[in-house]
Amino acid sequence: MNIQEYIESGKLELFLLGELTEREREEVIAMAKAYPEIQEELDALEQSMFAFDELTGKAPSAQVKEKIFASLEEEFKKEETPKTSPVVSNPAPVETNVVKLTPWKPFAVAASLVAILASAAAIYFAGKFYETDQKFTALLLDQQVMADNLNQVKLEYEKTDSRLDRLVAGDFRRVEMIGETLPMQKDAKVDVFWDQQAQEVFVSVNNLNSLSAEFDYQLWAIGKDGPVGIGLVNPGEKFTLQQMQAVAEAGAFAITIEPKGGSKAPTLEKLVVLGEVA
Repeated sequence: MNIQEYIESGKLELFLLGELTEREREEVIAMAKAYPEIQEELDALEQSMFAFDELTGKAPSAQVKEKIFASLEEEFKKEETPKTSPVVSNPAPVETNVVKLTPWKPFAVAASLVAILASAAAIYFAGKFYETDQKFTALLLDQQVMADNLNQVKLEYEKTDSRLDRLVAGDFRRVEMIGETLPMQKDAKVDVFWDQQAQEVFVSVNNLNSLSAEFDYQLWAIGKDGPVGIGLVNPGEKFTLQQMQAVAEAGAFAITIEPKGGSKAPTLEKLVVLGEVA
C-alpha cells in the first residue's frame, strides 16, 4: 500500500467535505486507524480548513468548533467500538451501523476554490491585456513612423516635381562635369543645370564616392571674378535635382572636396570634376 499516493488521491479532502459514499468513508476511517500518516494528514487538512475559514469568513465560535471535533471523535469511537451479540452455536452475521459524517463547511471550501480560480483568471487576463496593450502601442508607433515617412516622401516628391516643372519650363543649360582627366575620382560624373536668366542652378549626381564625416563636396561657379562657392553637394542623392545658390554669370562649374561645411576658396589639389559652360 502506497500511503503517499493514497494521501494525494484527494479522498481525504472529499471525506472532510462529506462527498464520499458510506463505503468510501468507512474505508478512509479504517485507513486512518491503520496508518498514522493518514490520520496526521486528516488532522492537518481539518486545521487548514478552519484557518482558511477564519481568514475568509466569519470565524466559528468555540462551541461550534467543539461540536465539530466532538462529532469527528464520536465517529471514530463508534467505528472502534466492536459490535457484540449473544453467544450462540451458529452466530448470525452482525449488521454494522454506519454513522454518516456531517460535511465540514462545503460552501466555505467551494468559495475558496472559486476565489483561487478567479484570482488565477484575473492574473491571466491581466497579463493578456498588458501584452495586447503593448502590441497595440507598438502598432500605433509603427503607424506614426510610417505616416511620417510617407509625409517625408510626399514632400520630397512634391519638391522634385516642382523642380522638374521649372527645369522643363525654364531655359536651362546642361553642363556635364566628369573626373576622368583628374586624379581624384576618374569615374566621377555630375550634371549641372543652369538657367542664366532665372539665375537658378540644379545639380544631379550620377556618380560620386562617399566621403568621411569630416569632409563635404562643394560646388563652385567660376566666373570673371574667380570661383564662388554656391552650395554643398550630397553624393548619396543620386539622379535627383539638388538646388544650389543663384548664379548670374559662370564660364565653368567645378566640385572639390572641402572640410565639413565648405570653404571660402576651393582646394584645387582636391578637384573632383570640372565642366565648362558651352
